[in-house]
Amino acid sequence: MFAQVFVAFFVAGGVFFKSRQLRSLTLSLLIALVGFHILLFLFGSGELVNLHPEFKSWFYYEVAFLFGPLVFIHLQCLISDKKKLQWLDLLHLLPIVVFWMGYGDVLLMEGTVRGEYINEHFITRTMFWNYLLAFQMMVYAIGCALFLYFNRLVLSAKRFQYALFLVIAYVCSAILISYLTHFANGWRDFAAYYLMLTLLIFGVGYFLFENPDFLLQIKKKYFGSNLNKKDMLRIQSKIKKAFKKDQVFLDGGFNISALSNLLNEKQHHVSQTFSELISENFNDYVNKHRIEIAKQYLHDSKYNNYKIEAIALESGFNNKVTFYKAFTKFTDQTPSAFRKQKNSEE
Repeated sequence: MFAQVFVAFFVAGGVFFKSRQLRSLTLSLLIALVGFHILLFLFGSGELVNLHPEFKSWFYYEVAFLFGPLVFIHLQCLISDKKKLQWLDLLHLLPIVVFWMGYGDVLLMEGTVRGEYINEHFITRTMFWNYLLAFQMMVYAIGCALFLYFNRLVLSAKRFQYALFLVIAYVCSAILISYLTHFANGWRDFAAYYLMLTLLIFGVGYFLFENPDFLLQIKKKYFGSNLNKKDMLRIQSKIKKAFKKDQVFLDGGFNISALSNLLNEKQHHVSQTFSELISENFNDYVNKHRIEIAKQYLHDSKYNNYKIEAIALESGFNNKVTFYKAFTKFTDQTPSAFRKQKNSEE
């Protein structure tokens, strides 16, 4: 399993250096912690634990308690475009606080003494926390599954596939850890659980390297780029023309790959222009232009008989849910409120 640990840290590093957005940071931390958790499993199930008993049970529960919150926050970034953590997010750490309040005295024991104590009092002191961990994982698994289901129309096809894979992998892990908590006879019985975590690593790695439209190419690609400021200004000018004159964004299936082909430019050069010169991600840039068109339609009396969903489709959006989210983001009000305000002014 050491190979899996190496792959986990490698993929986590690739995601981390891609960008410093919360979406990338949560994914990078999740993968890194999965690798670290596998390392803890190898330590706890081998002879190393006898050589270094001072590390027995350290970090195992704390790391596992973070998997669910990281998956959920990552989904929030994908679906709701969450940009930064809020004070309310500290509630995700509550299980860790409870764990240290109830088990901290054991963890602070001297290594050899702690090992003997855990072996003697495993059923009365330790098993409860295994059940709590399994329960916490199941709660997050159900929560993540419901959150994705109710927001499935917001995501593009590729993003939904990625999010679905992530949720299924976590749900399967939660079910497996719950089963093993009750029926396993020892550490080695948990090998299937860590195999599931390994599949998670390789699955995320697959999406990272095979779907550049979802995860933009990592910054290492930019390091070797010969794109200078003059080239970016030229590409920016072509982008503005395509959006202002040709209104390419009205195509509901329009993406950065299609834009690159239209401009006859390399996709990572277009991505670099958006991130370094325009200072706006592609999706926000597209939606901002779509919202301006939608505002014109909502102001135009010729479109008074159009329903909001029809306005959304005319503006390039594929569904009403995505339209409402984008409209609220850029105008701080709903399309219906915007239309009513205009009608009252008249």
